[in-house]
Amino acid sequence: MRRFALLIALVLLLVGCNSAPAVLVATPLPPDSDFRTYRHPSGVFTLRLPSEWSVRDLSDGTAARAEFSAPNTNSLPLSVYVLNIGSPLSATALIEQIDRYLETFHGADYSESSRAAQGDGSWRVVGVRQTGIGARTLNTFLQADGTFLSVLEADVTDLDEAALNTLRAVINTLRVDPRAALNVGDLRAAPEVPVAEVGALIFSGLHTWTAPNGDFVINGLVTNAAGAPLEAIRVTALFFDANDAQLSEQANVLSTEVLENGFSAPFSIRFRGGKPTRAVRYELRSAARHAEFALQNYLGEAAFIRGNEIARYNANGFLTVSGDIVNQTQNAAAFVKVIIAVLDDQGRVVATDSAFLNRPTLLPGEAARFEVVFPELGGNAIRYIISVEGKRG
Repeated sequence: MRRFALLIALVLLLVGCNSAPAVLVATPLPPDSDFRTYRHPSGVFTLRLPSEWSVRDLSDGTAARAEFSAPNTNSLPLSVYVLNIGSPLSATALIEQIDRYLETFHGADYSESSRAAQGDGSWRVVGVRQTGIGARTLNTFLQADGTFLSVLEADVTDLDEAALNTLRAVINTLRVDPRAALNVGDLRAAPEVPVAEVGALIFSGLHTWTAPNGDFVINGLVTNAAGAPLEAIRVTALFFDANDAQLSEQANVLSTEVLENGFSAPFSIRFRGGKPTRAVRYELRSAARHAEFALQNYLGEAAFIRGNEIARYNANGFLTVSGDIVNQTQNAAAFVKVIIAVLDDQGRVVATDSAFLNRPTLLPGEAARFEVVFPELGGNAIRYIISVEGKRG
């Protein structure tokens, strides 16, 4: 793969800030003499990386995919994805595949900030994705290597200069071999590596409804019964027809960064344009991994005190839930977020949303206000559930 100039997009996670991420040009590459070479089992790509980085192969027979994680970091893994389209990609076809990739792997949770064609025919896309560990700034590099679509994606959120230098060096060692044997496939998101236990995630409070704009919405709660904290929880909804043929699929990552054992968190999956006309049933599937990175800086319910909560309908007729959050730890708390599920009289989730506090950091004993507005409700709002989480500042 050609060398890329890694861009650093800085995002201020402040309530009400809609500024586009600032983009800085990368500095010269540091030497990678101490790196080791990773060769994908298919032989389709190689990557050089520090020896302490971990590797997770997510290949599924239709594409080569792997994730690479530095130790002691909360960043999303660096990912490499190579797909054999089956025929050489023209410039127009590459653009179409870029759009399909972003929609397939990120969907509505992703906001593109910039896209630029490179002199060698590749493309660089900068954007922000909402994930279970907060908003993440992603640099995505896509190019055609013969019949291969090659994608490298890096999370550059909150990295210091040393980590960025290492990441730049790793990215620029990626090499793709278009002569390697790789089955022809099509773009589809790789499943999350599931937790080991069957039934570790339990659904409840399910509710389906059609929004005023025609979207079909599936809401509910998922409870952790794994016996240990979980992170990166993904819920997938699939529609089937009367012959059990799959018609449509949509997934979403929970806003909750860490779901402790025995705790529940809300989810919402939206099918744009409604459910398929031939759909007779849907299935929910869930996946997660045992919490590791997120736990290092995670602050849960015990770190905060809630007060002055009030639920009312505002002048526009929208349900609004507001209140105060106090940091009761001995250290600063950053990126404090409230997650709210609104329930009807049968305990079904008729709405869910999350919001960060109106200040990025809470010092010990400090309080800050939150307010969450629900412009849509899928039923009667009878009660609500709030959870609070943050990170050590």
